[in-house]
Amino acid sequence: GASLTELLPGSPGGSLHMHYGVEEMFFVLSGTPTVRTPEGEELSPGDVVYFPEGPDGLHTFSNPTSEPVRLLGISTKRFPDVVAYPEQGVAWVATRHPERPVPENGDEGIIARFDLPHGD
Repeated sequence: GASLTELLPGSPGGSLHMHYGVEEMFFVLSGTPTVRTPEGEELSPGDVVYFPEGPDGLHTFSNPTSEPVRLLGISTKRFPDVVAYPEQGVAWVATRHPERPVPENGDEGIIARFDLPHGD
């Protein structure tokens, strides 16, 4: 699936995360976002970044500039997906996409939220 992400000027972006079950690729349509990975990198319009599943795909975006940023995201959107947020020590397990309507009898799409042990 595809999605359009817009980051307002000065936006710190989302939390650093990785997926186990989903690969993502982003195209910079406009602006100069910073992609936060273990290396960190400023991007320009036309740049493409790919995030494999697992620790090699750890990432988030921010917009430290005074201009808006637009990113086109492409995802495999496979489920189940485990999304881990190592800085918060939290992970989610999802069996359906969270943007789909919640079934009338409740939401069984998010099957677990759990804390991750912190390494020494």
